Amino acid sequence: MLLFFEFSLLLNAILSLIVGLIVLYKGRNRLLNRLWFLVSLAIGLWAFGISRIVVADSYQMAWIWNWVLYSGAIFIPIFYFHFIVTLLKIKNERVKVFLLVGYALAAIFLIFNFSPYFVKDVPPVFIFKHWVKPGPIYYPYFVYFAFYLISSIILLFKRLKSASGSHKQQIKYVLISGIFGFGGGITVFFPQLLGLYPFGSYFIILYLVGVTYAIVKFRLMDIKVVLRKYSVYIVSLTSIISPALGIKYVVNNYFARTEIWVDFLILIVAISLFPALKNYYYRLANKYFFSSLYDDRAVMATLTDQLSSTLEVKRIYKFIADALMNSLHAKAFGILTVEEKSGKYAVQYNRGFAVGRQTKFAGDENLYKHYVKKGKAIVVEELKESVYVKYKRMIDLFNQYGVEILIPLNVKDKTIGLVAIGAKESGDMYNNEDIQFLETIGAQSAIALENALLFEETKNFGIKLEKEVEKATVDLRAANIQLKRLDQAKSDFVSIASHQLRTPLTVIKGYISMMLEGSFGELGDQEQDSLEKVYESNERLIRLVEDLLNISRIESGRIKYSFDSLQFSDFVGKIVEELSGYAKKRGLRLRLTLPKEKLPLVEFDKEKIRQVVMNLIDNSIKYTRQGTIKVQVTRKEKVVQFCVADTGLGMRPADKSHLFKKFSRGEGMFLVNTEGTGLGLYVAKQMIDAHGGKIWASSRGEGLGSTFCFTLPISRRQKDK
Repeated sequence: MLLFFEFSLLLNAILSLIVGLIVLYKGRNRLLNRLWFLVSLAIGLWAFGISRIVVADSYQMAWIWNWVLYSGAIFIPIFYFHFIVTLLKIKNERVKVFLLVGYALAAIFLIFNFSPYFVKDVPPVFIFKHWVKPGPIYYPYFVYFAFYLISSIILLFKRLKSASGSHKQQIKYVLISGIFGFGGGITVFFPQLLGLYPFGSYFIILYLVGVTYAIVKFRLMDIKVVLRKYSVYIVSLTSIISPALGIKYVVNNYFARTEIWVDFLILIVAISLFPALKNYYYRLANKYFFSSLYDDRAVMATLTDQLSSTLEVKRIYKFIADALMNSLHAKAFGILTVEEKSGKYAVQYNRGFAVGRQTKFAGDENLYKHYVKKGKAIVVEELKESVYVKYKRMIDLFNQYGVEILIPLNVKDKTIGLVAIGAKESGDMYNNEDIQFLETIGAQSAIALENALLFEETKNFGIKLEKEVEKATVDLRAANIQLKRLDQAKSDFVSIASHQLRTPLTVIKGYISMMLEGSFGELGDQEQDSLEKVYESNERLIRLVEDLLNISRIESGRIKYSFDSLQFSDFVGKIVEELSGYAKKRGLRLRLTLPKEKLPLVEFDKEKIRQVVMNLIDNSIKYTRQGTIKVQVTRKEKVVQFCVADTGLGMRPADKSHLFKKFSRGEGMFLVNTEGTGLGLYVAKQMIDAHGGKIWASSRGEGLGSTFCFTLPISRRQKDK
């Protein structure tokens, strides 16, 4: 009995600290998370101290553990009360007074904890080797303890009546777990106050279980993906350790001579059973605790195959709707796309939402900034608890049409639109795994949708161009016919590049990455090497497709730039660090030289300039057989200059004149590097020109290396500094 009492409290202490640390790690900047960590720490100290005092072999150690347990127990009620008023967002003068008084009392009791006025003695009680005998200060401590815990429970009861949605579910489970957990915890006062055995101490762990369930199932403390793997491991370990300790207890008392052999046998059995038990709890958790009854990997694999099979926008809408509605059993589904000129969202597909004739909806700047742009799911119930009062119009709109969750469709820094989903038929909330699954589907669907819309735009452009040609004059007819042919060729190219190449290559990259990461099983060295070569080749194809698409966008005027003021030295340093391993692998030295003084900020599109810098350094590595590649960043009056110099093949004077032209390469270069296409420098020049900079190349001759440089204007706000 004593062993079970000790083990239950020790387990409670360990689990409290683990959950508390996870919650703190996931939201260290939020007061609610920090307070829950303090509650967990206090409970952990108390539980650990009391588990030690009852088995302490000496009087001195019993006193030490007594101080430890009350150093935690004294702060439990005030930490818990502070946690509850923060969870319920109660802010008034009375609560502030209660908090100040509570913390003051806790400080006083902590001081008296180390004197006989708080605990007189630690005598044996019942089956325990030591317990506590109250001093005169102990009784007001009990009143303080009970007052703040009961006040917390009352506050939860009152708020439960008016709360709604996920917040109501959070409060409900915190309340139920508090009643059972702290109700059992109060019985720990029974031996010293009433002379009764603390029978309810075993229920204390129910508090931790209840709050953990609220964290995982109902996103308490804004923790999205947490505790699933940890909780399964903890439960699995508990299920192994508990019977093992029971068997050991029996062996110690009745079969002492065979103790060593039994310990060895218990260890072997525990190691053998743990994997099977862990897998069983995973299946159980997936079915009843964490997620709906669908295989997210199977759904994504099927949807991927469907999306790669068509460029028809309407079919893509239907594929996405079928996949999500069948797996989540949602009552309604819709897809909205963004109109670039007006910024409004237009309904393109609707199944179940009663929108009537309303087909366009105005967006919200704050909502876009904090959710859509970041690719974060918008959960309407959580939005109601947001501090942004400007969301009220959008919340009312969502409630009017029954929207429960929205998923952004983003490709890089561009927003294609939104997926709107209604309530589940079961009435269940969208849990953490549903949201993670939806965000993954959103990212995957956005690429397919962009390709389809681009294809449709190209077709429409061809039709429009044909009408314009018909209106042209006779003198321009021949030129227009030629333009029509070129446009058709361009349309065919964009169609092939965006669909036949880009989408399958992205799918290939994803599956190879999963294989290399071990998602489908451990790989041998030969398999790993082969897959890495396939991955590198696939990356080259993706870069080629990106170059071709960039050229198409540049020449059609559809490329967009997003300028930010950044520290150029740090930006280049990260890229050089990234390519150092590649250079070293080829037997080259890659050296970076930065100015001693701090450079001013530079305004540039970091994605576009990253492509330029990567291309220039990569070219130097490819065309240099031995020696050093020097990368240098300097300031030249009102510009920042980047240069990369190598000891490679160099250039002939005749090559310089057409170096930055499309599909142009130096004579004989294909013998050195068969992967080049002559597009990289052309794209680089277009991007540097768009930034208002200059790009050039120089060489002392064949075999004497080359130097490539470009400049970028310093940020306007920094020029005078």
